[in-house]
Amino acid sequence: MSQHNLHNQQSRRRRRGLSLVEVVFATMLVGVVLVGAMDLLGSVIRGRTSTADAAQAEQLAQQLMVEILNTAYQDDTLPLFGSELDETLGLRSTYDDVDDYHNWSPPSLLGLDDNPVVNSTGLQREVTVEWVNPANPALTSLTDLGLKRITVTVKHDGQVVTRLVALRSDKYSAE
Repeated sequence: MSQHNLHNQQSRRRRRGLSLVEVVFATMLVGVVLVGAMDLLGSVIRGRTSTADAAQAEQLAQQLMVEILNTAYQDDTLPLFGSELDETLGLRSTYDDVDDYHNWSPPSLLGLDDNPVVNSTGLQREVTVEWVNPANPALTSLTDLGLKRITVTVKHDGQVVTRLVALRSDKYSAE
């Protein structure tokens, strides 16, 4: 056997394992790829959660807006703006006209029965009712001209997620 062949065989025998440098480099490469994959997974999960929160907020706003629009324009017995004496505790179950909801903003999400809604941590609804000018509903009015603007806002941890605005006329009867 030639000297050259013998040297090649010995070289091949010695190089059967990985060097420490190769192991360190491979470990670092796998770590970088793993961190990138985890970051991407976190972004996807946050995006899905955000979308689900927005859909839930939209549904909660619509539900409350329908409830408000299906009440009377004003109280028949004492047509004052805002809550009447028997409604001052802020219980939705006692509200019988649109403007009773003005400035309604309980600290937690409540159902129509005034009990907390399950799985609603961090969510809050707020309602504003204003008299507006029928010729230009963007302008508020100091007196009732037959049109009210209702704004329902849903927040998650203090951040606005959705806002719905509707107009209610005294010409429309919900009954």
